[in-house]
Amino acid sequence: MKTNATSDAKDKETRFKDLLRQHNTMLYKVCFLYHSADAPVDDLYQETVANIWNGMDSFDGRADITTWLYRTAINSCISWHRRVSRHRGTVDLDHALEVLADDDSERAENLRVLYRMISRLDPLEKALITLWLDERDYKEIADITGLSRANVGTRLYRVKAKLQKQLQD
Repeated sequence: MKTNATSDAKDKETRFKDLLRQHNTMLYKVCFLYHSADAPVDDLYQETVANIWNGMDSFDGRADITTWLYRTAINSCISWHRRVSRHRGTVDLDHALEVLADDDSERAENLRVLYRMISRLDPLEKALITLWLDERDYKEIADITGLSRANVGTRLYRVKAKLQKQLQD
């Protein structure tokens, strides 16, 4: 006969596996955008997964599960970088961008340029533009980042202007 604790542990494990199965691509993408030589993408992913596991019991359902996962992933990556290094580096995305496109099409080149520019943003700007590109609304971005809706709008406007300026240079 199973004890209640054993049953609860199995339920948690099942929920955890389901979450990873459903949101693996999103989690990996966040980790990928924050990786660097000091923070390999697989290490960031493992850190994120561990933090999701450890935080599952405290998830209270007030936010959407996707919002909570984004926030956990972004915070895990930012925390990793703070621990590993006090200075900011840029992310090398060349290898992964080759995976995104098998040819040298215009779309593939545009993606390379965009991701290189995003990789040079500070962590909050990177989070904002990534969430916006994932078609999250301002309310959800605000919930994930802890900013107000108005602040999200203002900062996104500035990030887009910064990227546009870089594109023109």
